Amino acid sequence: MNMEENLNRSKYDNYSKEDGRLNIKENINYFTIEKDNKINCPKCESSVSKKDIYCRNCGEILENIKSKREKFINQEGEKTRFKDIASSFDLINGLKASGLAIAILFAFSLIIKFILFGSNNQINELINPLHIMLFSNLASVNIFMSLFVNSAQSSVNFGFLILLILPIVSIILPYRMFIKKRNTSFIAHMKNSLGVAVIYALMLCIISKVSQVEVSLSNGFNQNGYGILFEFSTFNVLFKGFIISFISMLFMGMKKEYEKENMIANLLKMALKTIFIGYILVFIISVVLNFANINYVFDLGLNSYANNISLGVLLSQLAMYLWAFANLVPVSLGSGSLSILSLFNSNISLDLILLLGAMMALSALIFIIVGCKIESKYKSKNIKPVIIFSGCYAVIMAIIGFLTTIYIGNNAASMLSSLSAMQMGFNFMIGFIASFIYSLIMTLIGYKLNIFN
Repeated sequence: MNMEENLNRSKYDNYSKEDGRLNIKENINYFTIEKDNKINCPKCESSVSKKDIYCRNCGEILENIKSKREKFINQEGEKTRFKDIASSFDLINGLKASGLAIAILFAFSLIIKFILFGSNNQINELINPLHIMLFSNLASVNIFMSLFVNSAQSSVNFGFLILLILPIVSIILPYRMFIKKRNTSFIAHMKNSLGVAVIYALMLCIISKVSQVEVSLSNGFNQNGYGILFEFSTFNVLFKGFIISFISMLFMGMKKEYEKENMIANLLKMALKTIFIGYILVFIISVVLNFANINYVFDLGLNSYANNISLGVLLSQLAMYLWAFANLVPVSLGSGSLSILSLFNSNISLDLILLLGAMMALSALIFIIVGCKIESKYKSKNIKPVIIFSGCYAVIMAIIGFLTTIYIGNNAASMLSSLSAMQMGFNFMIGFIASFIYSLIMTLIGYKLNIFN
C-alpha cells in the first residue's frame, strides 16, 4: 500500500477503495455471531429449530454478536473476575454430571474387581471397588504394615496410563447428558469443565476418606500373619482427580469454531494431538520390535517387571517414557535410568542405541511438521504462536510425568514378597523444562523453514 493511499484512507474505511481488499484485519477475530441454544423465540415464544436464523413467526433475529476475546468477558463487555465463575456455573447439572461419572466408574470398578479377584477372600477383604476407583484416577496410597515386632511405612503409586481409560470413559455419557447443550462458547465450556472437575475431585476426596482399610492377613507360609493399614493421600486424590476430569471434559467439548476463534485453544489442542500422535507411533514401533524378537526390554532392565506385569501394560507405559526421552527428558526405569548420555553408554546394545536414535529423529520430525502448520495457519512475523504451543506442550508433558510415575517403596516391597521396589517415570519440573526447550527449538525450526510453502 503506497503513501498516497495511506493518506486518503480513513480510519473508518474497512475496505480499500482501489481493489476492495480488507484494510482493518487486526480486530476481526474479536467478535463472532453465535446462536443462543433456545427452542423458543425470545420475542413471540414461537417454536424455532436449531437451524433457524430468524423466527418464522415474527422475524426476530435469533443470533447475537458475542465477544471472542481470550478474557472472561460477559455480554455487556465487562470483565468478569475469576471468583464469578462459581456464580455463573450451573451447580445442579455439575452435580448431576459428576455424580453420574462417579456412579459409572463405580460400576466399572465392581466388574473389574469380580473379574480379577473373584472369590479370593483375603484380597476381597483388602481391595474393594472404591479402591479401584481411586487407583483408576492414579491416586497414591500410603501403606502401614506390621509383621511380628517389625513395622514399616511406605507409599505406592501405580501411575499406569491404561488405567485412565476408566475415568475418561465414565465422563463421556455425563458430558453428553448434562454439559454438551450448555457448551455455547469456549469461555462457557471452560467454566463448565472447571466446575465439573472441582465437584468430581471433591467426590473422590470423600471416597478416599471412607475407603481406609485395616486388615490382618495370613502370609501363606505359616500361621502367623501381618496387619495392613492403607489410605489414599487426600491432596494427591484431589489434584489428580481434578486434572484428569478437567482435561477430559475440556477436550471432549472442544469445537472447531473454538480453535478458529481462539489461538490458545487451537494451540492447546495441537499440543495434545502432538503428544498423542508421538505416543501412538512409539507404541506401535515398540510392539513391532517386540514381536520381531528384538529384546530391547531386556536391554532396558525391565525383564523382571515384564514377568509380573502384563506385557501390553508394560509396553503401553514404556512408550510414554520413550516419547519423553525423545524430548530429551531423563527417565527412570526401574533400577536404571535413560537419558541422552545413554546413547554413549558402551553397556547397551547397538539395537537399543538405534531404537533411541530413531525415537529422537521421529520426535524432531513431528515438531518440525507442527512448526510448519503453525506458520501456515497464523503467518505471524513474531514467534508468539510457537512459544504458546511449546508452553502448552510442556505443561501437558509435566502433568503426564506427575500422573504416570510408578513408585513402590523399599519398606513395603520388603514385606510383600510378590512386589519389588521400583521407581519409573520422569520428574514433573525437569519434564516441563526439557519439553519446553526441546519443543520450542524443534518447532521454531519448522516455523522458520515451513517446507510446505
